[in-house]
Amino acid sequence: MDFSGKTVLVTGGSSGIGAATVKAFTAAGARVLSTGRDARRGHAVCAATDGKAVFVAGDLADPRFCETLVPEAVKRLGRLDVLVNNAGALYRTAPVDTSAAQWREMFAVNVDAPFILSSAAVRQMRAQGNGGAIVNVASELAVVGGKGIGSYAATKGAVALLTRSMALDHAEEGIRVNAVCPGEIHTPMLENSVLQRGMTVKDGVAFLAQHVPMKRVARPEEIAATILFLASDAASYVTGALLSADGGSTAR
Repeated sequence: MDFSGKTVLVTGGSSGIGAATVKAFTAAGARVLSTGRDARRGHAVCAATDGKAVFVAGDLADPRFCETLVPEAVKRLGRLDVLVNNAGALYRTAPVDTSAAQWREMFAVNVDAPFILSSAAVRQMRAQGNGGAIVNVASELAVVGGKGIGSYAATKGAVALLTRSMALDHAEEGIRVNAVCPGEIHTPMLENSVLQRGMTVKDGVAFLAQHVPMKRVARPEEIAATILFLASDAASYVTGALLSADGGSTAR
C-alpha cells in the first residue's frame, strides 16, 4: 500500500498498536503526527522514521488537548488525510468493581477523544475536498460481551456505533469511517491489564492465548496492517465496517 503524499494523525502512538501504526504508515510513504502521554517513547518511535513522523505529548483525557490536535496536524503536515483513533485506557474490571474515576477515564480516552477528533477531522477533510479516512481501534468487546471487563466493553460498544453512524453521515462526502476490532494483542496495555489481575506477564499472555482459536495473541504489527488496509484505496468501497482481527474469537 502506497501512502506517498498522504498525511496521518495517530493517537496513542508511543507504544503498542500505535507505535506499529506510525512505523507502518511512514514506511508506506506517509507523513505522520503522533501523540501520546509518554514523550520519551513517542519521540523515540518518531526518531526511527527518518523524519517522516513528529510527536506531540499530551493527555487525551483532556478535551482541551484533543481540540488542538487536528489544527496541529494541519499546521505541521499541511493537511489531514487519515485519522487513526488508537489511544485507549483499560481496566479489567466488571462494572460493579469499577470506580467512578476509572469509568470516567476510560470514557474520556476511549469515547470522548475519538468523538472530538473525528468531528474535527471531518470538518478539515470536508474543507479540503477529496474525502478522507477515519479508522477507530475498537475491540472484539465492541461486538460481544466479556466477563469481568464490562466497563471497558461499554466504551468500545460506543466506539462501534459512533463508527457506523459517522460512516453513514459522511459517506456521500467520500469520508470513510471504519473500525478494527482486535482481540488480545501483546502490548504494554495488555501486560498492565494482566498484572492488574495478579498474574505475571508470561502467565497472563499464555492464559489469554489459550482462549483464542489460533492459540496465540497478536503482534501489534498485525493490527497496524489492518489499519493501513482500512485507510487505503484498497478499501475504497468499505465504510461503516467493524473488521475483526481477533484470531477467530468472535466467530464462535
